[in-house]
Amino acid sequence: MDLHELEHKTVNDLREMAGKYEDIEGATGLKKEQLLELLCEKLGIDRQTHVPEGIGRRKIKADIRDLRRKRDDALEKHDSVALAAVRGAIKSKKRHLRRQISAALRKASAKPQAVKEAPAS
Repeated sequence: MDLHELEHKTVNDLREMAGKYEDIEGATGLKKEQLLELLCEKLGIDRQTHVPEGIGRRKIKADIRDLRRKRDDALEKHDSVALAAVRGAIKSKKRHLRRQISAALRKASAKPQAVKEAPAS
């Protein structure tokens, strides 16, 4: 079981899984995020909470900032053609950034993890 599978389970399923461990107390009062943290710790799953580096986020964000400056200039000059082109470019860059981030997260979570079995009660 990996983090992706745990995140898609319901809170009741997570509480059942947490109940298998004797040292986890009060699982019925925990929220999903807290249950995920505990179960990841118990199962030995590495929890990736940040986006991996090296996907070019900074460059894309810098490009978006430059395009926003161009958009402001086009607004001041009342140049509707340039404004439409720049807005489209900003939208494209934002989509590109989101795709890269989600792909990097999928790649990071797809790494096989060693899974520890819960003790039989």
